[in-house]
Order: sequence, then C-alpha cells, then structure tokens
Amino acid sequence: MSASPFQLGVDSIRNNSDELVEKIMHKSVLTDGMRSYSPYQLDKCRRDTRYNLQFLCEALLLASDSLWEDYVRWLKFLLLSLGLNKHSLAEHFHTISDVLASELEGESRAKVQDLCSRAYDLMEDEEYFQVPALDPQNPYYQYAVEYKNYLLTAQKQKAMQLINDLAQQGTSIRNIHLDILQPVQREIGNLWQANLVTVAQEHYCTGLTQLAIAQLYPLLFSANPKHHKMIATCVSGELHEIGLRMVTDIMELDGWDTSFLGANMPHDSIVDMLAEQDADLLAISVTFPLNLHKAESLISRIRSDTKLNKVKIIVGGYPFLNDPKLWQQIGADSFASDANLASRIALSMVEAR
Repeated sequence: MSASPFQLGVDSIRNNSDELVEKIMHKSVLTDGMRSYSPYQLDKCRRDTRYNLQFLCEALLLASDSLWEDYVRWLKFLLLSLGLNKHSLAEHFHTISDVLASELEGESRAKVQDLCSRAYDLMEDEEYFQVPALDPQNPYYQYAVEYKNYLLTAQKQKAMQLINDLAQQGTSIRNIHLDILQPVQREIGNLWQANLVTVAQEHYCTGLTQLAIAQLYPLLFSANPKHHKMIATCVSGELHEIGLRMVTDIMELDGWDTSFLGANMPHDSIVDMLAEQDADLLAISVTFPLNLHKAESLISRIRSDTKLNKVKIIVGGYPFLNDPKLWQQIGADSFASDANLASRIALSMVEAR
C-alpha cells in the first residue's frame, strides 16, 4: 500500500491522543449537557472519544470515506437505541473538527474537517435503520427463524436437534451454513446493536452456533481433498472468527485442504504456518475495522518473504462489504463477500498461477 497523504496528520493524532481527548472533553463540557455527567459517564465519554479518533485515523490511512461513514451510521444506531440525543452526538463531531483544526495542517486538516462535517450531517438526518439479516425470500427462512428463537430462549438441545435433523434429511452443509447459521448470527448482532439483547446473550448464541457447526464435521470431512492448501486466520486482536470458520468449512467441502487457525493470531505464527504447510492460499478475516492496518501489515510481511512468493491472499469481512477498494488498499489479491464466492475466486487465482 502506498503511503497515505494523511500520514503526518494520523501520526499527530495518535501521538497526542490523550491530550486531544481532554481538549475535546473540555470543549464538550462547556457546550452541552455533559456538565451534569457523573465521573463514570465522563470516563465513558473519554473512551468513546478516543474510539472516534481511532476510527478517524483508520479512515485517513486507508483513504476510505466509506469506512468512516459506515462507522458513524453504526454509532448513530447504537447510541440512539440507548436513548441518547442525536443533536448532542452531531455537535460532538463539530467539536472534534474544531479541536483537530488547531492541531493539523494542510491536507490532513481539510480532510478531517470534511469527514467530521459528513459525520455531523449523518447524525442529523432522519436515516435510522438496519438492514434485516433474515430474508423471507430465503427458502430456509422458516428454519432460520426457528433456529434464532431457540438461541434467544436458550433452548440448546432444540437448536442442535434442528440443525442435525436438517443435515440428516439431506440439507447440504452449504445451505445450513449460508442460509441458516450465517444470517441468524448477523441478526443476533443486529439485536445487540439495537440494545435488544445483552452482550452475554450474543456470546451465548455465538457459542451455540459454533457447536452447531462442530456437529456437522463428520459430514464435512468426508469430502475428497484436492492438492490446494489454504490457511485461514484472523489477525492479532481480531476475535470474530465464526464467519471465517464457515468460509473454511465450505472450502473444505469444495475440495480444499484447509487449516483453520482461528482468532487473534500473531503474525509470526501465521507466517511460519504458511511456510510449513507450503500453502497456496491465505484467507484473512477482518470484522473490526480498526484491525485493517494489522491485516495490511501481515500482507506486507508475506509479500517481502521470498519463500512465500506463491501464496495468494484473499480477504473478507464486514469492512470490505462497505468499501470495495479496501482489499486493494491493504495489498490483498482479492476479496469475497461470501463463502461460495471465496471458493470460486480462490480456485481461479491458484490455478491461474
């Protein structure tokens, strides 16, 4: 990835993060209802402000307005679900802009002002929605709804039995993964964002879905492997692995010899595994946008290792769905929006070498 024209601005924000947060907090206290906040509420505002600055830096480094705008929409839905006032939220971005304008110069200052202005407009407009994850047109919609309800009511045995019965009746693992388990997990995430389920409930549902996937393994590994080898991983700090698990399973079903490393993997271990396995393909999943620079760093390291010249790299995950340029920005060979597409693209890349 070429150097960002905003690198100096990003460095300035990161190097002075604590000071900038305090300046933003001080200005906010003087301009809105934060005067009455408790110490706990003020500390939470500090964390949220630091979080906003981190996302701003990531968007600047990757030259991705879409990344920033999607974050602001997500933040808006989450905070309004908690009962916060959108006008105060909008003013917060004006405050960030004012504070950073006195710290930055040139292109960085102009770009930050532009992004903060866009954030203000997004907060103030009437847009307030989520895209439903469960589609009534999906032929497995009723099963997905039934499975979701079992998860949310902690009916573990019924949830597992439903998935097992579908598999025994001949429903393909591909359909179970992509038409039931995946959309239900996304819907659980939507419910958490809307403050309709707790973090504990979301984690419990994810755990049950991982168990549902595991009980399908005897059927999955009956597939005849080809000679192509894939390593699937999440970068360090990335804890969301279930989507990648589904991608890996589908590719195993399609004849790939797969090794799933899972969440929060250090770069050294990933690089070592690629060499040891003589892998053809590395699949990297990024769900949390602030981990994009870690994926870029990993890819850069692989590209500089002559022993790994043949390795093709495909990426996937939530941030790439919102900005079709991101996979190129971080140096990957391709991006896939779902497991079926990942399998087809991966095979095409490897066989075209």
